Amino acid sequence: MRIAHTLSVSIALAAYCGLALPQTSHYTASSKAQGAPFDLVVTEVKREPQKSYLQVPGFHNRTAPGARWLMCAYTDLAVKRGFTHWSVMSPEDDKDILVLAFSNSASTAPEVLFGSDFNKERVVGQGMMPVTKLLAFCGMKPREVPELER
Repeated sequence: MRIAHTLSVSIALAAYCGLALPQTSHYTASSKAQGAPFDLVVTEVKREPQKSYLQVPGFHNRTAPGARWLMCAYTDLAVKRGFTHWSVMSPEDDKDILVLAFSNSASTAPEVLFGSDFNKERVVGQGMMPVTKLLAFCGMKPREVPELER
């Protein structure tokens, strides 16, 4: 009986600490759910140590407000993953999966982070985007940033 109890407590503790099951929850955000008049949904379909692959149906038909909302989603994901900078590579014309790369340094070259996914013509902007530049724009305050996770 004591062994069974100890085993049950050990399994429960391992599950609580995230040791028993791999993390399967991925990032998702919906503009409609946040009260926007347009409908964009971001779903993380794959996660690597410094990259997230995001599916965004309708990416190529987004409006200017939709593009700004996406920048806030990228910032939110970077913060939640514990990074201070991000860079995005837009999807190919006939696809809806984009790649978001993360770093904690403004001087990191995006091509290094994107690795084999790198395509210079599809990288948006110059260099890494600091999350601090977008926190206020996105209505996030530094003290309201959720606990960082990797």
